[in-house]
Amino acid sequence: MEVALQRALNNRLLSPFYRRFVDQMHLRGDERVLDYGSGGGAAARHLAKRLAVGGGRLMCIDVSERWQTALRKVLRAYPDVEYRQGDVREMGLPDGRFDVVLVHWMLHDVPPGDRPSIVAELARLLRPGGRLFSREPTSARHGMSPVAARRLFEAAGLTEAVGGAGKAPVLGEYYQAVWTKPAG
Repeated sequence: MEVALQRALNNRLLSPFYRRFVDQMHLRGDERVLDYGSGGGAAARHLAKRLAVGGGRLMCIDVSERWQTALRKVLRAYPDVEYRQGDVREMGLPDGRFDVVLVHWMLHDVPPGDRPSIVAELARLLRPGGRLFSREPTSARHGMSPVAARRLFEAAGLTEAVGGAGKAPVLGEYYQAVWTKPAG
């Protein structure tokens, strides 16, 4: 039921919200992109479409088998997408593998004690000069504060290039930022 409801919301109501977010990433189309916490593919489908034209590569990681199954259905038209299920910290991916990392609306669901090591791993996977895009809800009951998000990403050695607050239909208020990894 949760997957079906989420798919309906993503396809009908929230698709423009995710499409605008991906558009704001200004991807050329040839990048190597990691969508961490892909869920049902709300952002991944827009990423896959953009990367398919330029020869880019998309890897989608999620801990949930159920979401991975749903994601594969959403992205079935894109054969070059790579799927990984599990803990990113245990995957042994090489340093600097990705030009872009996306962490969208999921870090707040990670236990607070695990967040620093996950963000550090995502920063390690980002190439020098690469960009990490984050967006998290800021609700006190289900979210995280912009201050907490900044601390996590800065502790991982990333620099905030752009950041700000926003509000989305159904989802509510959020904080989003673009982080860069120092080049060298």
